[in-house]
Amino acid sequence: MIGVFEHEGWLLTPEGAAIRPEEATVVVADVHLGYEWARGAAGDSVPAHSLQETRARLEKVFARFDARRLVVAGDLVESPRPCPETAADVARLEDWLASRGVELILVEGNHDRALVGSPRPPAVVATLDVAGWTIQHGDRGLIGDRAAVGHHHPVLRFGGLVAPCFLAGPSLLALPAFSANAAGLDAAAADWPREGLRCLAATRDGLLDFGPLATLAARLRSTAAPH
Repeated sequence: MIGVFEHEGWLLTPEGAAIRPEEATVVVADVHLGYEWARGAAGDSVPAHSLQETRARLEKVFARFDARRLVVAGDLVESPRPCPETAADVARLEDWLASRGVELILVEGNHDRALVGSPRPPAVVATLDVAGWTIQHGDRGLIGDRAAVGHHHPVLRFGGLVAPCFLAGPSLLALPAFSANAAGLDAAAADWPREGLRCLAATRDGLLDFGPLATLAARLRSTAAPH
């Protein structure tokens, strides 16, 4: 598939999804649905957009791969408190997925706890095994020999460039935020818990391999230095 990067059996897409073909499963993280409602509750005026943008991004993923299951590795929603508008958007998203024959499973993140008591909560689990990888949110200690996590929103920062990125290694896959509203953690500056990670930055057409994370900061400094 054009624009897809293969890593340890995963197909990683520039939209921020990790696909597992043998399980007909797409994994994303940090959708932060209802961002505008959370900002509105804080007194800001933000147009409704997150549901439409989420579906548009998922459309691109599903055009690449015929999925039967969508797993969200935490933070499906933005507001950690009960929000009727957000709950309605989650129900609309689930209905839209069901119309395509796609099941939604949420691995609970730190923003998702209010959803459990909502009138129509999605299927929520603490962790989920997908092809021998433990899907988890990442806000607590890592579980399992191979972990795929959200929560950190890794980005590559270089000059004026800010690009969401995967951090991919033999035993850890850190997913970028699926939401364009989510602030990012500088991949080169963070202290990641496992070795052997590479930085795969998303572009419109595919993923660019920026090489080993361990030397990324030094290489970026060298590139930026005047010659």
